[in-house]
Amino acid sequence: MITLEQTLKLPDTDAAGIAFFGNYFRMAHEAYELFMDQIGFGLRIVLDKSEILILIAHADADYHAPLRLGDKYSIELEVEKIGRTSYVLGYTFKDATGGSTAEVRTVHVAIEKATNETIPLPEKLRAGLQKHLASGS
Repeated sequence: MITLEQTLKLPDTDAAGIAFFGNYFRMAHEAYELFMDQIGFGLRIVLDKSEILILIAHADADYHAPLRLGDKYSIELEVEKIGRTSYVLGYTFKDATGGSTAEVRTVHVAIEKATNETIPLPEKLRAGLQKHLASGS
């Protein structure tokens, strides 16, 4: 699991100063980009130098408590499942007291750039994901 510490900023809020629901996906994606860099599969490398793409095939979220402008929060990212051609990531948003404010889940699938066909996950990616696989998965 990796953890990203943040402060909720004005562009991430709605008119009431509460985190706008859609921005949870953007904030989760920031954690995802850092995670991919950490496991040696940075998105810039994938886009520029790879024969594959990693696409998000599904995303969902559950909201538990509001985050407000200026609140400190963390995003905990963990690999929930690794399949042959895809993987599932879970993001838990926590407030400064450690309470869960939201959970986001994304399903990523590997495709070949030239054909747009689903392909098995590259071994380097699989190995990096495996190191962060949630216990019991």
